Parts: sequence; C-alpha cells; structure tokens
Amino acid sequence: MHTFVRVGACGAVIAAAVTTVMGVEITRAAAEAGTTVVLDSDLRRCDFSLISTDPMVAHPGLGTGSAVIRHSGSSATAEVHLTDSPEPGTHFDVGLIQEPRPASATCGPGDPGTAFSGFDTDAAGDGTVTITEGLRPGTTGVWVIIERGNPHSQNPAEFYTSEFVAPV
Repeated sequence: MHTFVRVGACGAVIAAAVTTVMGVEITRAAAEAGTTVVLDSDLRRCDFSLISTDPMVAHPGLGTGSAVIRHSGSSATAEVHLTDSPEPGTHFDVGLIQEPRPASATCGPGDPGTAFSGFDTDAAGDGTVTITEGLRPGTTGVWVIIERGNPHSQNPAEFYTSEFVAPV
C-alpha cells in the first residue's frame, strides 16, 4: 500500500515540474511573438496623452499602420509597418518612446528613453523599419509614433501613434 502512495506522490511532483516548464516555454514563445499594436491617426504628447487637434488644422494619417513590439531582457524592439500611403517615396520619422514619462518631458530624437529611425515608402506606398532600444530602469511600456514633416508648419503633415502602450 505504501508503494502506491509514493508512486502517486512522485507522479504529482513530476506533473507539476512539467507543467511549470511548459508554462515558461509558453511565456517565452508569447514574448518572442510580440504584441501587435494598431497605429491610429492620433497625435499624442510625450506622456501618451491625446492632443486634441482642430479639424481644420489636423492632418490625419492617410495610410494604415501597425507595430509588433517585443521585449527581451533589458531592451525593446518595434517592427513598424505603414501601408497604403498615397505618395510613394515619402519620408517618415519613426520613434519608440518609453513610458512612464512626465508630461513636461520631451520625446524627440536624442531625448532619454527614445529611439528614432525613419523610412521612405516604396512604389506601393509601403514602408517598414525596426527600432531597438535599451530600456531605462522603471520603464513599464513603450509606444510608437510615425510622423511626416510639414515644410509649412511645426505640426506634422501626417502622423500615427500607438493605440495603447505595450507593456514591457
């Protein structure tokens, strides 16, 4: 009788160990797959709050954007895609912004907790860029901004930002 009890207890320990290892592998696979974030035609402040734009002045996005955000250890990577931009050969600046940040903080190229790159759309109006940045201590999430400059204003001519802050 005691033999069966020991075998049952050992079986339970082995099942718990296998379940834990499988859980770690599933978590690791989910991190590698990343978080898909839709990019909306919303302009945001550096603390991720929305900027209300005057409809007469606003220049919403004309294409469709998304980003796949991954994190591994102390870095985050965003693979950013823009499709259906109406003008092939258009240059866009792309930023990866770490949160939280104070409302008074800036988040342009060269600012702490940001990484910027860019791309030019191809003949079909599509563009892709991958940005990787080391995470600052205390960072809880990241978001993406895509902007097309405006030669006649400090406001961007076209813009897209993450629908939500992706946790890291």
